[in-house]
Amino acid sequence: MKRIVIHYGELSTKGRNRKYFQTRLADHIRYKSRKINESVKVKALHDFMHVEWEMASYETMIEIISNIPGISRFEPSYQVDKAIDVITQKAIDLFSDIDIQAGDTFKVVARRSDKNFEYDSYDIQRIVGGAIDDAFPMLDVELKKPTHKLTISIHQEDFAYLSLDSYPGMQGLPYGSSGKGMVLLSGGFDSPIAAYLMMKRGMEIEMIHFSSPPYTNPQALEKVKKLTAQLSTFGMPLKLHNVPFTKVQEAIRDHVHDNESMTVMRRIMLRIAEQIMHERKAQAIINGESLGQVASQTLTSMSVINEVTNTPILRPLIATDKTQIIQLAETIGTYDISNEPYEDCCTVFAPSSPHTKPKLSVIKSLEDLLDIDTLVAEAIAETQLMTIDESYLTDSIQEFEELL
Repeated sequence: MKRIVIHYGELSTKGRNRKYFQTRLADHIRYKSRKINESVKVKALHDFMHVEWEMASYETMIEIISNIPGISRFEPSYQVDKAIDVITQKAIDLFSDIDIQAGDTFKVVARRSDKNFEYDSYDIQRIVGGAIDDAFPMLDVELKKPTHKLTISIHQEDFAYLSLDSYPGMQGLPYGSSGKGMVLLSGGFDSPIAAYLMMKRGMEIEMIHFSSPPYTNPQALEKVKKLTAQLSTFGMPLKLHNVPFTKVQEAIRDHVHDNESMTVMRRIMLRIAEQIMHERKAQAIINGESLGQVASQTLTSMSVINEVTNTPILRPLIATDKTQIIQLAETIGTYDISNEPYEDCCTVFAPSSPHTKPKLSVIKSLEDLLDIDTLVAEAIAETQLMTIDESYLTDSIQEFEELL
């Protein structure tokens, strides 16, 4: 039986609600582990969680668990009988399997919750550490920043557990534990990162994308589908709402002067998003705005745009700059997709000189020139809903290769 021990981190502070968060996390692990085609057992304990399986490699399970929010860190763990000689031999075996380099150091950390065990934590560390030192004279002891850290856990049950490798988790909270939000997803760099950060905080998300054919290339929608698929690697299959926005943007072009058009457009987007949000029983709208990045993201512009709704608008990127956003896009795998040269509707209809300080009274008077209720109703009625998971990426690559 192979085993990984998961440490909760922030989840450990949830008190009476901890079981709810543990259940969410366990369900997510089981779902993501389905791809290995074998039964995976998840045991939620008070301070940590065991994931157990038989056949798949540790590398496969490590890759899966690395992309699951709500995990502080995790460790491949090896179960042995709770006897000091057995523990010591397993420790030596683990060190025998690694490529020890000149100058490497080590440390042994023992945790003993079973106070009936004959050796206390200090004794375990001294005995096992001494045996490792004898078996591997090229290793030096280093207590602060060792190259290799062996953890030995002695619990109330009949076994001891040893871990030599530790991996960082995504941190945050289990997916779906923090409510549901609707992400305004363009094809750029920012909104996918906003989606990722809210997923990391435990929010279940659905995507809303505005497309304006024939002004936008069909590949622009394909790009958004691929971004949705990439984001699904951190959660569950994601819903994508593709809103036809051509009539709205043509009406704005014909009736609203250029420098106020972006503000009017974004207010109509919020009206549409709010209705879809209510239909989908979500509680918030999420976007990728960063303060001052473009004209519509000044405080004045955001205030005027927000006026159209009482819905919470979450902006996880509000205090970040483009460099930070690009770095995170490279980390989570959205950079290359966002960098594809297909423009979304905001770019195609971008005004030449947008106002950074629009006046609400002026915007409302311009909106009176439009039949907004009809435009919104038609856009919602014609919205396409699709479900996308991570397999969409591999399927798209396969279809492309078959065309070559």
